[in-house]
Amino acid sequence: MNLIPDIAVFQKRLGALPLATYTAGETVLVAGSRTGRLLILKKGAVTIIKETITIAKVTEPGAVLGELSALLGSAAHCRRACH
Repeated sequence: MNLIPDIAVFQKRLGALPLATYTAGETVLVAGSRTGRLLILKKGAVTIIKETITIAKVTEPGAVLGELSALLGSAAHCRRACH
């Protein structure tokens, strides 16, 4: 079962969303912040950092960041930085 039955339609809808561009090393989400936004990775990489420990590196286009904070209305638990 495909999670996205028609990738062309999905990409068209994503293309209509506002686009934010970040540079390497720039923080995308700050731990403790409440933005209420979902971020979808178009290209590049984002490192997820908890205090001083790198937890993950996200490189897959279409990856969603900040979803738990946005859906639960809670603060972000980790910092997300462009890589």
